[in-house]
Amino acid sequence: MNGLGGRWVRFLRQYGPISRNDNMYDEQIRRSARRYDVEALDFTHPLEADLFTAISKSAERARSVILTGTAGDGKSRLCGRLWTELGGSSDDWTANEIYQEVSAAVAGRERKVGIIRDLTALPAQGTYGVWDGKHALLEAINRSFLDPDPDLIFIVAANDGQLLDTWRRADVPLSKESYDLLEACLVEGKPATHGEVAFFNLSAVPCATIIDLTLEAIVTHPGWAAAYTEAEPDGFFSEACPIRRNYEILSSPQFRSRLRQLFELMDLNELHTPIRRVLLLIANMLLGHPAAKDRLMSPSDIRPYLRAGKAHLADIHQNLFGANLPAARREGLEIFEFLNRFGIGDETTNRIDNILVFGPSDETLRPYYESLVEGAFSSQALDELSALRSDYLERPDATQEGENPFLSSLQAQRRAIFFQIRDEQSEDLRLWDLTVFRHAGEFLRDVVAPLQQTGRVSRSIVGRLVNGLNRIFTGMLVSTDRELLIAAGLSGSAAGLSQILLERVSVAPRRHERVELRKGMLPTLVVQIDSGVEVSLELNLVRYEFLMRVAGGALPGSFSKECHEDILAFKGAILAALTRSRPMEETNDLSFRILSLNSEGEPVDDVIEVNCA
Repeated sequence: MNGLGGRWVRFLRQYGPISRNDNMYDEQIRRSARRYDVEALDFTHPLEADLFTAISKSAERARSVILTGTAGDGKSRLCGRLWTELGGSSDDWTANEIYQEVSAAVAGRERKVGIIRDLTALPAQGTYGVWDGKHALLEAINRSFLDPDPDLIFIVAANDGQLLDTWRRADVPLSKESYDLLEACLVEGKPATHGEVAFFNLSAVPCATIIDLTLEAIVTHPGWAAAYTEAEPDGFFSEACPIRRNYEILSSPQFRSRLRQLFELMDLNELHTPIRRVLLLIANMLLGHPAAKDRLMSPSDIRPYLRAGKAHLADIHQNLFGANLPAARREGLEIFEFLNRFGIGDETTNRIDNILVFGPSDETLRPYYESLVEGAFSSQALDELSALRSDYLERPDATQEGENPFLSSLQAQRRAIFFQIRDEQSEDLRLWDLTVFRHAGEFLRDVVAPLQQTGRVSRSIVGRLVNGLNRIFTGMLVSTDRELLIAAGLSGSAAGLSQILLERVSVAPRRHERVELRKGMLPTLVVQIDSGVEVSLELNLVRYEFLMRVAGGALPGSFSKECHEDILAFKGAILAALTRSRPMEETNDLSFRILSLNSEGEPVDDVIEVNCA
């Protein structure tokens, strides 16, 4: 266990949710890699090439650089990579100095480059190059922002929530031009592609891209090949070893594809998780065990667990959701909180539960059981499940301790099945009904993918969204999907029942009217009510699910009060745009169109005229 394979696994533990802080900083991880004599995890950050180009000899101009993002996004690592790219010594960088300088050719001539690896940790007192104290250094950075050809440029790394506040607390105000630029980059997500500052927000990198890079780096690490060579009979990396089993599941295209879908959906739900947390998640998936020290296995744990019949508790499908961790620890890590929002294992269908309960004995269900359940669990786990199932079928009542143990095991079985169901089976077995987002697969397949590939979404999808909007806008069970009904109530746009019809907007393009989905940071629903007059609503995963459920007959308040309020605010924006576009003419006569439904749920309106004497 002292070979490369064992050392690699012990090193990998440092990334997991351990009580020590070795997993917190890139510099500490690098020292750990040298201590264990293994290759540190390495991959090219998606923004690395653009960063290097901005500070290269061939750059069009010399500009200072802002690197921002949440803690753990990789700012320190990128600063270190840039340091060595500019010719700095890697030994000097590991000295943990917050501010360091190097001379390099940038934009055609020699300049001095100052790198601040963490602006918020920069002490107020100290010597930073030729500057005495933080105040003087920040003033120099401000000047570099406005200099069209500076002799000294800066690389400034800071967490996005503290970037601008640091300047305020230091009483060194940014120039208005610099402040406006950084605020636009932070708040509106605009890249700084011109001006005196190059801005890189690492939090803008999609979670799906991060999981691709980190998984590839971990799965292809040479430590695993060494572990196979060093496999011990009935011990570490034997065929029954849970670490080996978890590694082989994690390496499979099926599991990685489904995991990536979850990360895509996190992006579409506006949930960002940094590289540090993704690495923590992967380490926990591979090594998690509820009985291990720090809830993470070491090579020396494997033989005792196999002998005690506890190896199967290290199940990757449970570790993915932090089931191996204490509840307080799990809830304190946002990556597990994000994944548990999907409700995988808590949601189910009758068919899935029938497979789990009757699959071994029913000829029709047996093929599904073999591929979905037997393929997901170790022989030890299957033996335990078989015993629990038999006991449940004979005595289905709860035990004295509470719920029957087999029913308690169903959550784990559903989680495993979720990752076993292939894409071609997803419709038949209603894969996404195993989550709270039943329309998530449709969102990925029929909205996100078409927008990325062709920029167009099918009319039927838009029609269903419009149907959901109509039911919320009017407060009635409208069935039309060809027109968007803009209606108000006597108490305003937020009225529960809105029967005063103000306008019908055609879904199909007609006379400067249309309703369509467009590509953006998120899929965006755009309502055009007149030439040049548009109102848009970004559709994250929750809003899409909400509208589709309402279109399917759910009550607006039964899924998300926040979503309901968002849609009513969207309605208010449409009404305001309509008022600006088509102001009412002064007249002595008033007429109202009162909306009602026919027997088919189609909207009809009656005109009521009020004559003013």
